[in-house]
Amino acid sequence: MGNFVVTTSDPEIDQCLRGPKVFAYSRSHAMAESVQEAPLVAQKQSKFFWGLPLWHGAALLLLIVWLYTSILARLFSQWINDPNFSHGIFVPAFAAFVVWRNWSELKRIEPSPSWSGLPLIVVAMATLMLGVLGAELFLSRVSLLLLLAGLIILFRGWPFFRAVLFPWAFLILMIPIPTIILQRFTFPLQMLASKVAATLLSLTGVPVLREGNVIVLSVMPLEVAEACSGIRSLLSLVTLAIIYGYLMDQRKSVRVVLALSAVPIAVAANSLRIVGTGLLVQYWDPEKAEGFFHSFSGWLIFVVSLIMLFALHGLIVRMWKSAPEAKSSVRVSARGTSTGGHMKDWSLRFAAAAVFMAATALLLQARSRAEIFPPREPLSSLPAQFGSWVGEDFSLDQQTRDILGAGEFLLRDYTNSSDTQPPVGLFIAYFPTQKTGDTIHSPNHCLPGAGWVPTQRENVQLSDPDGSSFPANRYVVSKAGDRELVIYWYQAHGRAVANEYWSKYYLVADSIRINRSDGALVRMITPMYRKESADAAQARLWGFGSQLVPHLSRYIPR
Repeated sequence: MGNFVVTTSDPEIDQCLRGPKVFAYSRSHAMAESVQEAPLVAQKQSKFFWGLPLWHGAALLLLIVWLYTSILARLFSQWINDPNFSHGIFVPAFAAFVVWRNWSELKRIEPSPSWSGLPLIVVAMATLMLGVLGAELFLSRVSLLLLLAGLIILFRGWPFFRAVLFPWAFLILMIPIPTIILQRFTFPLQMLASKVAATLLSLTGVPVLREGNVIVLSVMPLEVAEACSGIRSLLSLVTLAIIYGYLMDQRKSVRVVLALSAVPIAVAANSLRIVGTGLLVQYWDPEKAEGFFHSFSGWLIFVVSLIMLFALHGLIVRMWKSAPEAKSSVRVSARGTSTGGHMKDWSLRFAAAAVFMAATALLLQARSRAEIFPPREPLSSLPAQFGSWVGEDFSLDQQTRDILGAGEFLLRDYTNSSDTQPPVGLFIAYFPTQKTGDTIHSPNHCLPGAGWVPTQRENVQLSDPDGSSFPANRYVVSKAGDRELVIYWYQAHGRAVANEYWSKYYLVADSIRINRSDGALVRMITPMYRKESADAAQARLWGFGSQLVPHLSRYIPR
């Protein structure tokens, strides 16, 4: 049938004749267009959920696997073998659960890709290279979180990243804290637990004397070691408190309170564990303080910590009966069919991200040569006699070795056979590699832990026999009226420094520059005469040290 148009002289009649036909045509035309476009929209939605085609996503995933397989494998091994960070294995599982739980809302967020994610990817790749080449595991692992943030922002935008900010930030708990930072928390926790436990034991009628982190009982001394500092239960309890708060209470303020309360709860519970061990030693059997009973008490106290956390939450619920905070709504697309951009735009984003990731992988592959271990003599072959100074070796107990890590150690006392000078205690810790995470422990922590309180500390310049000088730390420590002078420094690759953070900086720099991460700590201790000045004690101590230093390069290679 041909097309025709009916017109009249009356505008109203003409509108009545034309209107319904035009409306019918428009509705049928729209229905036809929707039928033709529906398969295409569905195809785009399934193809572009992350803002890029499926093969683009697969390529990026393969690049991530290439970059981080060895890093994640070592991280998993540390979760399994290091009790301080065994909680880390549950962190990514819970983060994935949070994303899965909110998946329906996340899918409704309107895609708004931002090129501001690309600089974050570049920072992540630079951090990865610095961590891998600079022998710093923490940087290598953190770079993965930075990369995930950059990819999310680049392809999905800031609204989506804000929606997954909690599970993304929670992932930081799966990464072990660097040793140089962990020691800053471990030692104060040891001292706090020792003080609280000694006070509680005295209140129960047990005679006790505390020297640093050593609690001296009438039966035997009880040492609050690093494993008993509470750092292990603290990290685990903080993680569980965050998980518990997220699952059991919608109020963000309550979640924050529960997470923060994990710190005093862990300290209190750990102090109770030490008190229980002290009572066990005092009134039952000293041998029961070790072995199964000691390990079992650790598990029991952790259960007590959880019960205290649950009780605190119950108290908060009873006293704080305000309405739960409403969940933040997400911004969704009014169209519901947005692909977030054109194919060309997504290809550019994919190409930019893939280029930086692939370039980093290739550069790391090119620098993956074996670490250099220069020839050196073992510390045990260090001369046992320097002039009139004659040495006697002592062995480190296994617990101390476990704390220090996989290194080579020398503990020796030198006495002067020609006069009555006080002896000199020499300790050298050498690590052939520090890329595995084993690193030097500062005497700044172990000496106070043994009860020696620093009364004077400063940096001094020590003179080599050849006329050169290098910086060192000088401490005067005191315990029960006795004083000792301590001098120590960090030495590696022909360089001696006093500051442990500068030592860490040079470790990273030298690992990148010469592919070496070895290093050592040299410490000397001597008793001080009554009213003897630190300068006088140093002059006497350096009478031995000036003979030792010229030999060190054979054992601590330049």
